[in-house]
Amino acid sequence: MHQVQNKLGWLYEFSLTMLFCAIGTSIGKRYARTDELGVPFAITVDSTSSVTIRERDSKQQIRVNVDEVASVIKEVIDGQSTWGDVLWRYPTHSS
Repeated sequence: MHQVQNKLGWLYEFSLTMLFCAIGTSIGKRYARTDELGVPFAITVDSTSSVTIRERDSKQQIRVNVDEVASVIKEVIDGQSTWGDVLWRYPTHSS
């Protein structure tokens, strides 16, 4: 887990705020909590090489390489791509 946290640490360079949550609740409860807080994208670590990005409004999920996650989120936030564009490029993932 610490390896992935180190890799994701450069999200700060993109001025993106993040919070790591490693408590024992189910992923569904974590998603519900981030939805309540208004977090637009939730990132779930799948392995040391991939993560799942979940978009709050559509609840759709994609799996991306851990090295790409910051640029994917940044391009959507900055309006360079839509979430639909991103869905087209990356494999969808269902929980």
